[in-house]
Amino acid sequence: MAREDEFSEVYRKYSDKIFRYLYWQSKNFHLSEDLTSEVFTRAWETWDSLRKDFLQAWLFRVAHNLLVDWYRKKKEVPLNESHDGFYDENLLEKLGNDEQVKELSEALDTLPENLKRVAILRFVEELSAKEAAVILNVSEVNVRVLQHRALVKLKEFMNDAK
Repeated sequence: MAREDEFSEVYRKYSDKIFRYLYWQSKNFHLSEDLTSEVFTRAWETWDSLRKDFLQAWLFRVAHNLLVDWYRKKKEVPLNESHDGFYDENLLEKLGNDEQVKELSEALDTLPENLKRVAILRFVEELSAKEAAVILNVSEVNVRVLQHRALVKLKEFMNDAK
């Protein structure tokens, strides 16, 4: 398979996942779109040296690092009404309109950032604890501990919301 075809297949398979992860973290469509583009630009630039067997974790790790860098710099990205892009055209609508998604989003926003990231990676993106550990640069045991703490706090929030 040609390099371009292989990369295109990876892009189709993971771009929505990366975008969704960034959107859940930032709640900013355009920032998520820009950072997703940057993730795949970096993937393309290093394509020949990437380990293809651990590609998903690498992509999420790059997305995580880009988002952390953006928060550190505290850049403001203007929001426009237009949400045209290369992703699932109904994705933003699905994320914003579904009542359960809204409740989950509110609950996730109550968590400290480290617990929120683990919860999104493990339960929204359905990554393994090992993949989440690579992305967050922590041990797999630490991911499981953070996951447990996140679940406890989410359960408390949901019980208080009733």
